[in-house]
Amino acid sequence: MTQQAAAPEKHGMSRRTKAVIGLGAVVAVAAGITAAAFTDFANLNLGANGIGADQYNIQVVDTDPVTGAQIPGSWQEANTPAGAPIELVGANTLFPGSTPISVDIPVRNASATLNSTLSLGLLQLPDAPPDVTDPNYLASLRFTITQPATSLGATPISVTDQTYAQLSTLALNGLAAGEQSDVTIEVRLLTQAESGSTYTDNDLNGSKAYIQAQFNGTSTP
Repeated sequence: MTQQAAAPEKHGMSRRTKAVIGLGAVVAVAAGITAAAFTDFANLNLGANGIGADQYNIQVVDTDPVTGAQIPGSWQEANTPAGAPIELVGANTLFPGSTPISVDIPVRNASATLNSTLSLGLLQLPDAPPDVTDPNYLASLRFTITQPATSLGATPISVTDQTYAQLSTLALNGLAAGEQSDVTIEVRLLTQAESGSTYTDNDLNGSKAYIQAQFNGTSTP
């Protein structure tokens, strides 16, 4: 009777074993499905042309290194302390009370992506005999600066009869990327009657002034 009772117990254990094996198979199938899931990815390179602006650069019209004659359509950096000459027609015939002389100076923002502020300042060049600036002659000069409106400055610039000292810095209209403008500098020499000076008109005879026009800019968004 003991042997006969043991048989059903073995049979029940067999069913449980099959159930456990079946459960393991289900788990294995589920694991297989998870491992085969779809995948994807996306990569973005920051900046269409990398991070960094194109070169910022202010240029002025190119000029002949000897005569200072302008070369239209050509540009130069002129970014050395010595500068570059630019012809001022009539500069060698100026006398007290004579007709003012002027020069139109093309200037451009050569940057491809950056806007720019723009300013103009007059600087006396260091004396290098025989090229020496006479202080009385310099004090008798008057300057008029004009510039038309630009895309960044709707109001034309115009300052009249400024002294050299008054034009250490003059804010001009800014330039958008790639924009060009013309800045006109007009010069006249006062008579003694106009200036009220203690020296006579003839005291300026043979005197000169050596002045540099400095264009400065700062990049803006």
